Amino acid sequence: MHWFRLLNEESDPVFFSAWFNLLNDGLGGIQEGVLVLGPANTGPFEPKASWPYKTPCSEPLIAVAEQALELCRPVMQRAGSRLLFAMPVVKHNDLLGVLALSPCSPGLSIDQKNWIQWGLGWLLGHGSTQVGASEGELNERLILLLELLMSSLDSDDLEHAAQTVLSQASVSLECDRIALGFAHKQGIRLFTLANVAEFSRKIDLVQDLEAAMEEAVDQGEAVCWPGDDASLVIRDAHQSLAERQGNHTLLSIPFIRDRDQYGVLTFEWADTPSSENLELATAIAPILGQVLLKGRIHDQGPLDMVSRLLTAPFKRVLGAGYLGTKILATCALALVLFFSLATGDFRIDTNTRLEGALNRALATPFDAYLEAAIYRAGQVVKAGDLLAKLDDRDMRLELVKLESQEAQYTRQLQLAQANWDSGQAGVVAAQLAQVQAQLNLVNSMLQRTEVRAPFDALITSGDLSQDLGLPVSKGQVLFELAPLANYRLVLDVPEADIGFLRVGQTGELVLKAFPDQPTGFAVSLITPLAEARDGQNLFRVEARLDEITEGMRPGLEGVAKVSVDERKLIWIWTRELRYWLRLSLWKWFGV
Repeated sequence: MHWFRLLNEESDPVFFSAWFNLLNDGLGGIQEGVLVLGPANTGPFEPKASWPYKTPCSEPLIAVAEQALELCRPVMQRAGSRLLFAMPVVKHNDLLGVLALSPCSPGLSIDQKNWIQWGLGWLLGHGSTQVGASEGELNERLILLLELLMSSLDSDDLEHAAQTVLSQASVSLECDRIALGFAHKQGIRLFTLANVAEFSRKIDLVQDLEAAMEEAVDQGEAVCWPGDDASLVIRDAHQSLAERQGNHTLLSIPFIRDRDQYGVLTFEWADTPSSENLELATAIAPILGQVLLKGRIHDQGPLDMVSRLLTAPFKRVLGAGYLGTKILATCALALVLFFSLATGDFRIDTNTRLEGALNRALATPFDAYLEAAIYRAGQVVKAGDLLAKLDDRDMRLELVKLESQEAQYTRQLQLAQANWDSGQAGVVAAQLAQVQAQLNLVNSMLQRTEVRAPFDALITSGDLSQDLGLPVSKGQVLFELAPLANYRLVLDVPEADIGFLRVGQTGELVLKAFPDQPTGFAVSLITPLAEARDGQNLFRVEARLDEITEGMRPGLEGVAKVSVDERKLIWIWTRELRYWLRLSLWKWFGV
């Protein structure tokens, strides 16, 4: 109990400073605050303490404090991002002042509001808020409160602790009976009576006490019988209890933690009690009640705690108040309905690249030397363009030699025929045919020294510009060409997605070079072989493009999306997570 430290503070300035320090600690920080006190109801009301210490408060906080004083009720406003809160300091319907503060938190929780109530309870017990009470009387009251609180801690059993506290309080306050009730379902249930170990819930006394307690809880304030006729407080149940039980004075004081955790202390006197006992009962009841209520919460069994935790959200959603919770619940319900009904196009995303529909290789026809290289990889050529030329000097010399031999054998053949020498003519004719065959071969090889493009194409491989004059071997690939108007799309599909693909499925392609030009395609081939790349097993899937756009080249990369079918959006968005969880559970637990 941090507030017990205030018992050691004697002077008002020291007390208020310590009081504000405790208030700041319990609220998690206060930006600014002021405590205004004065003579009951009449004033003038003057600042007694401020936070930070001896720091004037801002105009917005002063305005909220004045409004709370004028209305005699709590006021909560916002000034930009700041929360301003002011609460009147009231005792026995007498207005003693106001507490105004601006917490560091964006709002006030139930625990923070309870902390403020506790602080005001200790403030009302201080001499600055007492009229006609001596210092000795105040110390006596604080000591009594301390004794009651300590006696509640002597027993681990809540019912026994409550019996002890109520019995001791009834003696100190000269009460004939003190009853304690806690929230139960939609009403109040009597928990214990002072000096009564057991009681039947069917007797009229219990029912009358519970009715009086509910009357105080419903109004949210203390109810005293007899009371001021001019007051708007309803006292019907208290009047009925007093008449049936023959008591003169009844006082019921509620204490509230939240909407489901609250209770009431009802004090009964057969004769007229002293004003000191009434004041003391009013002062200690909220503090004692909160302590006993907290003990009841801690004393609950596992089933009660589980039940309370399970029913609390439903009460927040279906009960009064809790606008924020209702908004969140409505949004959650809307999301559930949306994901239950909304569907979308389930598509497989893959990295992709363009390849030529066929790849034509141009190889060296024979061993030779490279004489010229006109084109290289990356250039576009037309059919018949000269790409490279092999050295043909030796072949041209051989051609001259063979042409000379051809002329020689031709003359010899003509001479043999003129001399009617058929035998010589046959020999020369054979030699001439051999030379002509060699000539045809050399001419053919001369033509093949020029490497030309067989069709309009893009050179995908081959750069001979640095190899001029070097020998090339027969069959050595000089260039690789891909046709310009015929491409195929290659998709690298991860193994987790390959099972969704079928031949004939359609999709869209976006190339990195042309991100604003989507192109349609259709799956044409799914290969059964996987390739390990970048830590993944990828399957090669080929597709046909619906159209060839200008600027497309083999080797361009992009992203393809293959449409599979229509499925729920929640299934699509959580597919990878579910697969990962399923595999992890199987890997680690075998389920």
